[in-house]
Amino acid sequence: MTTNLIPAKPTPDLVFISQHLFTAILWVDDELSITWLNAQAEQLLAISSGRLLNQSILTLLAPEELTSTDNRNHSDNNNVDVDKSIGKGINEPTCSLTERFHQAKRYQQPFIDHDHFISTPLNGNLSLSVDYSVTPVIYEQQPFFIIEMWGKDRQSRISEEQRQQQQYNVARHMLRSVAHEIKNPLAGIRGAAQLLQRQFIKFSDTFIFDNQSPSLITEPNINKNLQKTTEKLRSYTDIIISETDRLTQLIGQLLGSNQLPNWQAVNIHEPLEHVLTLVMSHYPQVTLKRDYDLSLPELDADKDQLIQVFLNLVNNACEAMTEQYSANNFESDNAKSSDLQADDDNYKPQLHIQTRVAFQHTIGSQQHKQVLQVTITDNGSGIDPALIGQIFFPMVTSRAAGTGLGLSIVQDIISRHHGMIDVSSTQFKNHSQSKKTCFTLYLPFNQPTLNA
Repeated sequence: MTTNLIPAKPTPDLVFISQHLFTAILWVDDELSITWLNAQAEQLLAISSGRLLNQSILTLLAPEELTSTDNRNHSDNNNVDVDKSIGKGINEPTCSLTERFHQAKRYQQPFIDHDHFISTPLNGNLSLSVDYSVTPVIYEQQPFFIIEMWGKDRQSRISEEQRQQQQYNVARHMLRSVAHEIKNPLAGIRGAAQLLQRQFIKFSDTFIFDNQSPSLITEPNINKNLQKTTEKLRSYTDIIISETDRLTQLIGQLLGSNQLPNWQAVNIHEPLEHVLTLVMSHYPQVTLKRDYDLSLPELDADKDQLIQVFLNLVNNACEAMTEQYSANNFESDNAKSSDLQADDDNYKPQLHIQTRVAFQHTIGSQQHKQVLQVTITDNGSGIDPALIGQIFFPMVTSRAAGTGLGLSIVQDIISRHHGMIDVSSTQFKNHSQSKKTCFTLYLPFNQPTLNA
């Protein structure tokens, strides 16, 4: 008798699964030592696994307990401490984290801590706000703890980016609708002005130079007055035509280009260097610092559109710095004796451009293992805090001569590349340092439209 054996399905490896989760996972033994962590934990905590392995979890979550004499001998009095803590509740502030771990182990009861700040020399004292859970488990007859962490800053950033993107899309849609409504009347106005201009020309040729008209021959002054009037009317129609052309061009910028990106493999440093060659020759007073990662892979992008993005951002940065530079020089000519101005005299415009790889970065609702990060930083006049949340919206600008479309175009192009752009502007207490404005672009290396 033959029996058909169904081959057993392979059981997924837990380490393999953990490495592909979005959540940071740490595996802690009974002595509260970290024995394993996934890549997301390294990314979240900005610490390599080599520095964290065999370290006490208290180093991350409660470093003050490591320096306490009472807690050094805590393991020798485990049962006594646990009994004392019963009735306090594991979420009570009087209950130390070590006690909470032991209570969780004893009663097999997980616990969660919200809004916990992590700051340790292991990660350069980088302050990080997280929510984390602790789950006691028994694995191969040994007690362990599974710790899951969620970065609060990352969640807040993703929510804020999604909210701003929704607002931008709504504003963009409204402006496009208005622009379409205005575009057709503008064409009618221009056409009517051209017809009027042709009539004036015909009128001038017929009556001013018509030798068969005895009234115009006998009254030469009428010829001159009529000619002047005709020229004025033609100048008015010229103004109408030129202004409608200007508004039509502005409407075209509001509507944006309907042309799809010309996808190609691009080395990000090529469009960057092209723009710097074009722009920096006009700003000799600006000091340029490059910080490139030359090992970056190529990305799928439209090279010409990236040039437009970098041209707008670098131009804006240089203009902001030269405005600050000119203002300082003007003030120094009128207030040489001021101590504050002595600091201003030391102001030097500096443009810093950096390229890097950002790991485990979320753009919109898409999680990417790796994305390109381009950072453009200047120490110019900065951005008004009241405008910083609106600068990517069309028609928003702090410059009198600006149209408010440059950054809107940048946002539109980056969105077409399924990327995102972030901005921050910080004012230092030391006036000589002026302000630091930073635009950061995140672009996926591979476009989903090409892989579909």
